[in-house]
Amino acid sequence: MSTEKVFRAQSSGLFFARADKAPVMDNVAPPFILILASTFFLWPLSAQAEGKNASVASYFQEFPIVLTASRLSQPLSESPSAMSVIDREMIQASGFRTVPELMRLVPGMYVGFADANRPVVSRHGATDEFSRRMQILIDGRSAYLPPFGGVNWADLPLQIEDIERIEVVRGPSSASHGTNSFYGVINIITRDALSQVGGSVSVTGGAASDVSARFGSAGEYFDFRLSAGYRSDQGIDNAVLNDHNATRLFNFRGNYHPNATDSFDVQLGSSNGVYGLGVAGRPEDAFRETGSKSDFLQVSWLHIWPAGDESKLTYSYTTRSSLDPELCIDSKICQGHTAVPIVQGFVRQEVYSQRNELELQNTLQTSKTNRLVWGGRVRSDYADYPLYLGRPYALSSWQVFAHDEWRITGKTVLNVGSMFEDNGMGNNNNSPRASLNYHVTPQHTVRAAISTATRSPAMGEVYMDAQNTLMGSAYVQPVAPLTPERIISKELGYLGVFHSLGITVDARAYVDQVTNMISVDKYPMLTSADSFKNLFSAEYRGVEATLKYRWNENRSFLLANYAHQHASVGFASYPTQYFSSIPDPYDPVGYSSVGDRIRRLYQTELLGQFSQIVPADSASLLLSHRFAGNWQFSAGYYWRNPVRVANVSADVARESTMRRLDLRLARTFRLDRGRNVELAMVVQNATQDNYTKYGVINEIANVPFARRGWLTATLNF
Repeated sequence: MSTEKVFRAQSSGLFFARADKAPVMDNVAPPFILILASTFFLWPLSAQAEGKNASVASYFQEFPIVLTASRLSQPLSESPSAMSVIDREMIQASGFRTVPELMRLVPGMYVGFADANRPVVSRHGATDEFSRRMQILIDGRSAYLPPFGGVNWADLPLQIEDIERIEVVRGPSSASHGTNSFYGVINIITRDALSQVGGSVSVTGGAASDVSARFGSAGEYFDFRLSAGYRSDQGIDNAVLNDHNATRLFNFRGNYHPNATDSFDVQLGSSNGVYGLGVAGRPEDAFRETGSKSDFLQVSWLHIWPAGDESKLTYSYTTRSSLDPELCIDSKICQGHTAVPIVQGFVRQEVYSQRNELELQNTLQTSKTNRLVWGGRVRSDYADYPLYLGRPYALSSWQVFAHDEWRITGKTVLNVGSMFEDNGMGNNNNSPRASLNYHVTPQHTVRAAISTATRSPAMGEVYMDAQNTLMGSAYVQPVAPLTPERIISKELGYLGVFHSLGITVDARAYVDQVTNMISVDKYPMLTSADSFKNLFSAEYRGVEATLKYRWNENRSFLLANYAHQHASVGFASYPTQYFSSIPDPYDPVGYSSVGDRIRRLYQTELLGQFSQIVPADSASLLLSHRFAGNWQFSAGYYWRNPVRVANVSADVARESTMRRLDLRLARTFRLDRGRNVELAMVVQNATQDNYTKYGVINEIANVPFARRGWLTATLNF
């Protein structure tokens, strides 16, 4: 590989650090005691085995250099936050077709589906369909769009085969990635233009019907990869849910490297899809076909200075538009409960979002023991959602950040960083973070960390003016100005490597305290309209653990994750009319006051149920084994206690216990001239565990997840 290509692979984070550079674990809990006890048992056992076995190198664990937590390339043992890395090997073994489902491999992560087109991904429980408190990045570019601050997973212009790895920061990361990196960050890192030379064609049939093709080439000055595909899914339950989908995707990445110091990276992509929507038996949510289109462009210039320091300038542009041809804006009319013709309850809705962003990042080696990354970003957001906002809105914001890594001694690393930002809504946020990582030995590291983060109100929370029942009620703008949510997170972590046994253990204990949490303010002006307000303070406590075991000369592995969580909540300020003594205009009897009704509502729908939004215990296992004859078998087992969607009526059924088994069997046939064909069969929920899924109404919440399967044939050439 040429010097230029080595430099580009390094800068893309494709190099890996040996475990003897000292990785990380995190700490403690009830069933978790078994994992912790095994760690202390394995520590001396590992030392003895290494003395007896000279071939331990075949079991050495390779840890990816992570980029997301601090913006610096660091081994996991020196990251300021707990992280999970989902690599190509795990992606393939899981059999998953979408990024949301891959999050089942992250301890403590909630994954749910309102339907096949509306996945829900969050930390700290089952919240809503908008991942407002999780930052989602694709190669560092935010996929988080106005006005609701969510991610439209179904139409991301990205195929899972184009992903190199996914880095998940399991904790607040506003210090590096700004507002909304509140509970964590999911950074999807796609395959570099250099990493794919040659082509492939893939066809899938069954519950999913996909076709894709990709081709890549590397040259002296220019590398590129190009992929195109058609992705479709029959849906979860076509009798109850109209949730089939079909998406056409295109993605291009090119890298121009005229010399050893400069590299220009261009990425662009588009998706255009048709998505079924509707619930049987609900006239206000009739079966219909909706459409959406997403586009993005990202251009980066990376320059290496003579001393080895780096500067990177990135511009990105993202848009999304969608059309709902028959959206109900008044549920009573749509249900035929009024004298008004039903047709007048429906409208055609077209919406559009856009984000422009320019970022400069500089990385400096200030001394042999110190590195610094600093920079800034300006961003412009635009949203035109007439039925929600009343008129188009545009916001401009800016951020400056810095993070310093100081190697105090050979065993001790201090990370300190912060970001200051203006959110464009009149608020300035500062989000400091610090961690101390101590290498007890080169193979065993402990970490103590404290971090803060903010979440600025979403455009929809501040400016919503919906004089209809689009979201179950009409909305007016907040009575009092909203302020950013804030979180303080404290964690104690550990990561250990047992080379001779082929085992790594990563665990942590944490406490996350959230203040100024924004939620729905019911009937803020004695009308049927709701609003938003900084209402709650919440606390989340838990432990997480990951154990990975490798054998068969690193060709086979077992990944085990476990999380134990507890959540509690209280009022930080009360709803606007919480103590109102005015007679309730919506009470047909007229005995109770507005305050009585609102107090009952918050007690039954939120305060009394909040602890149930996180599963007390959850776990996952992913086994992958390669047999002779180019056979590969993998099995994923996913278990979770019952969980309830936040802020939903108590009569809506909660999600039942999940005990799901997925299986994948594949064989590769070697052909001449380096070509091969892989045939793979995937069966999800093989044992037909009828666990129910995410839902805010019983018609959706009671739908079980059925067994699904497909067969994929891939030609690589």
